[in-house]
Amino acid sequence: MHTIQITQSSSVAEAADQFLAQMKNWVDECIIRYADAPATNVHDQGTFTTGWESYLHTTSDVRPLAFLKSLRDKIHSHFIDTDQWQHGYWRMQEAHHGTEHYELFLGMLWRLDSTDATTIAQIVDVAEHLGNWSSAVVPWFDWDRGLYRSFLFGTDGVQMVEGAELNVPDHLRCSNIALLAHRATGEERYLELATTQVERWATALLAEEELPIGLLPDRVVYRFAPAEEAVYRARVGQSSQLLTPIDRAESFLASDAINSLLYLWQATGTVIFRQAAERLLDTLLPTLCDPDAGAVADALRHYRRWTHDSRYDQAVCAAVASSGTDRAETLAFDLTQRMGHRPAGVGKREDMLLWQTDGQPRRQSPITLGLAAELTNDVPLATFALDLASAHFQLAQQTLPDGRDHGCAARTVSAVVRGHGRENHAGMTTAVLGPLSQHFYPS
Repeated sequence: MHTIQITQSSSVAEAADQFLAQMKNWVDECIIRYADAPATNVHDQGTFTTGWESYLHTTSDVRPLAFLKSLRDKIHSHFIDTDQWQHGYWRMQEAHHGTEHYELFLGMLWRLDSTDATTIAQIVDVAEHLGNWSSAVVPWFDWDRGLYRSFLFGTDGVQMVEGAELNVPDHLRCSNIALLAHRATGEERYLELATTQVERWATALLAEEELPIGLLPDRVVYRFAPAEEAVYRARVGQSSQLLTPIDRAESFLASDAINSLLYLWQATGTVIFRQAAERLLDTLLPTLCDPDAGAVADALRHYRRWTHDSRYDQAVCAAVASSGTDRAETLAFDLTQRMGHRPAGVGKREDMLLWQTDGQPRRQSPITLGLAAELTNDVPLATFALDLASAHFQLAQQTLPDGRDHGCAARTVSAVVRGHGRENHAGMTTAVLGPLSQHFYPS
């Protein structure tokens, strides 16, 4: 059992400063450890750094950004030189993993420096293929139907094996990249592409009482055909069985569908995008009391920022009251314990850490505590949320690998600070340190 004492800070400022100092140590160690390391064949090797974004936004430390840009260039050169990328993208990949480097790593780099021409060029280099704007690559997207032609595509073409035609929520990662390109360039074609694809999904989300699991050109899909499930399961191993409404909504959450829906609602004024986002949030709301489901609280935070609507505030506060606000003294996990299966619900993976506080299964999510503190301007609660989040990070740094060799995995420092592959960028820095620092000490 690995155990750590949870700091008892006297103020939000003290808790945030201690957390930032600990982050600085890890960032410095990573820069030293990997500054001269060559790129590898790991598809998402850059994403272990995405938990640094809140640290860089909160401090004036400029060294990490230079490292990140060097890492970007190493990865790009490696995949070009080894002929795994052509025309800026994988020769052949699938919609789930193939998009991660671009959406997550390059997306973070663009937010940190929105004027960097190299980052923008690499984003555009893939975005142009998403909408079939390059004659050098076989079309991936069917504009008439608003769907991608396959789950398996790349600059070598489109694989039309049986079952691959089904579009799943993971395809929405393509729209995430298109919207990133829209923000980076202002070009309307990227917004049109995302609107065309996501409108199909928004319509399906609002069509029936049951949430969909996929789309085909002629219908909404609520049950996998055997070939469709085989293609999906072989490549998205940590998805749930998609049997419950919450699990079906989780598959959209894990691909950042809620933020994309709200972006499109704001950009186009089309109300079904907001309604579809609310349908997903309404479905996920009962999980707020689950300490592993902090990603739902973070999604509610984003909803509130997009819409300025307080409709979910009471549910957040009720969930925190249910889990309790008493300060825990110790945080722990046992690396010999594994689930052995992927549980149902939000924030779950087969390799998830089984956190304990004061010797009992964890009851409180630092993310949900932090959001409640924001909503109520509760300084002691915000201080506790930061201390608890900081303890998660410290314990991870003491015992886990950084995450460079598997960006999606749960048992890494990166997964704790940024969220693992099912948590949609909701971690201890991205959804606790960053938001609480911004709320209580806005620049």
